[in-house]
Amino acid sequence: MPRDLQKFPGVVAAFEEGVARGLHTGLQIYVSVDGVPLLNAGLGDATPGRPLTPDTLMPWRSAGKPLTALLLLKLLRHPESDLKLPLSHWLPAAADSDKAELTLFELLTHTAGFPTTDTGWPHASWDESVRTALQTPCQLPRGTAAYHPQSSWFLLGEVIRSLVAPDNPQVNSFAEILRHRLLSPLGMLNSSCGIPHHQQPDIASRLPLLYERQQGRSEISPAAGPPWLVSPSAGGNLRGPVSELGAFYEMLLLQGRSYCGQTFADSHIVRLMTTRHRTGMLDSTFRHIIDFGLGIICNSAMYGPDTVPYGFGRRCSAATFGHGGAQCSIGFCDPEKRLVVAWAANGFCGEAQHQRRNQMLNEAIFDDIGL
Repeated sequence: MPRDLQKFPGVVAAFEEGVARGLHTGLQIYVSVDGVPLLNAGLGDATPGRPLTPDTLMPWRSAGKPLTALLLLKLLRHPESDLKLPLSHWLPAAADSDKAELTLFELLTHTAGFPTTDTGWPHASWDESVRTALQTPCQLPRGTAAYHPQSSWFLLGEVIRSLVAPDNPQVNSFAEILRHRLLSPLGMLNSSCGIPHHQQPDIASRLPLLYERQQGRSEISPAAGPPWLVSPSAGGNLRGPVSELGAFYEMLLLQGRSYCGQTFADSHIVRLMTTRHRTGMLDSTFRHIIDFGLGIICNSAMYGPDTVPYGFGRRCSAATFGHGGAQCSIGFCDPEKRLVVAWAANGFCGEAQHQRRNQMLNEAIFDDIGL
């Protein structure tokens, strides 16, 4: 066992229990305090006979949403006022839809009444997904708290494209813009939004098998291969080593700076993103009260530490923020404890099983590092 894992017996035990219960075969985890990595490890198998390592390219799913949110905020000239402009200001195609007057603020705080429609992703193209998101009528009254898993994020990604593509037509896909404007500047060189076909032969040994629960049994998930592996989704298909997701949160911990001293985003942008903007509202998707910043979840343990979905653990400070990925991952930062955590498992094990796993792993991290 690697030396750093020897200092995390609770994490190892929680992982091994998940293996015994058929929830996953592998886990990747990163933990740092004040930028100093305490744990950067892979546990178990990525595929039968091949270990999962810190370099394995893991699915983050919705844990990647905060990256899209921060890039959007960074691109806005006047974020506080621009967030209140109607969607039709950014996307002329929205003018004839019932989403014309929705604001970026409402989309980022999940209060737009947006439909949880299937856009056709990953079989549909980006443009087709955007059209479906615009044309599907809103299902809830505007102002309703309801988490949007995917569809609205295609529109946020399209707004990012509208802000960048006119000035740089050579880099005009969302995945390319994210790589050039956020991932590369932050040194997240192994992370991407979808993995293009031409890159897959070179990284085949770093891709894990993914599993999902079907009628109580663990089956190989199609999300491990095309088209899920390839197609970009601004709210649900970032992949990479979780140490790079951890680096993103370390930058937020330092209010927009890296530990090398480089500034990526102004501190007021980070504060704007991580401030509680939606408070005390029952989320009709999660069926639980959850507070949101802008594209990021604020610690909501005060509404039920054992029941809040994708929580950060009982001992995180109230200032903690982050985001989980559906049935597989989470990343968060506790600024008071100077703690950053990111982990991802290769098993989509169902919501109830994942919430138990999420709670066990996050509590084990606090036990093992003595916080």
